[in-house]
Parts: sequence; structure tokens; C-alpha cells
Amino acid sequence: MGADAVAIGVVTGFWAVVGIILPFILGKGPNKGVIQVVLVITASTCWLFWLLCYMHQMNPLIGPQLENTTVLAIRYLWDKNLDIDDLPTPHPTEPTTTHAAPM
Repeated sequence: MGADAVAIGVVTGFWAVVGIILPFILGKGPNKGVIQVVLVITASTCWLFWLLCYMHQMNPLIGPQLENTTVLAIRYLWDKNLDIDDLPTPHPTEPTTTHAAPM
């Protein structure tokens, strides 16, 4: 997935209207300064949050981490076949867990 200029342009344009044009239109009355500051801060923080989320989806830092049983379940659901002989075996140097009987 790459950056889509249309999506970035539309969302940036929307938040630019909220942060640049609306403060002049809606900023009336005794609380004019507060309304303008709230609109500008809201627009800038919402745009920045959206941009960071959008960029994170383009190049995520980590992928999904699946358990072995989940991988087997997905394989069974997709292939409708679970051949035990094809399953990966643990490396000989990896420690195996054994369950001792309780005393």
C-alpha cells in the first residue's frame, strides 16, 4: 500500500477548512478567541492523528504474532487438510517442555 495523494489531499483539505476558514466564520461573540483556538487546535491534532495512523498502515513496525495452534487452525480452514507429516518439527537445540506429574 502506498501513499494515495487523493486521500491525503481530501483529508488535509477538510481539516484545513476546519482549522483555517471556520475560525473566522464561527468566531463571534464574547468567546471569539476561545472558539478560534479550539477550532485550530482540534483541526491540527485530528489531522496529525489521522496522518500518523495512515502512515503507520503503509509500513507497520511489526506484523501479527500468531500462536502455533492458530496457524494450524488457519491452515486447516483454508486447505481443508491437516497432514500431520507436513507439520514443522522443533529444532533439536530448542528445549522441549515436559509436564511432570504433580506430587
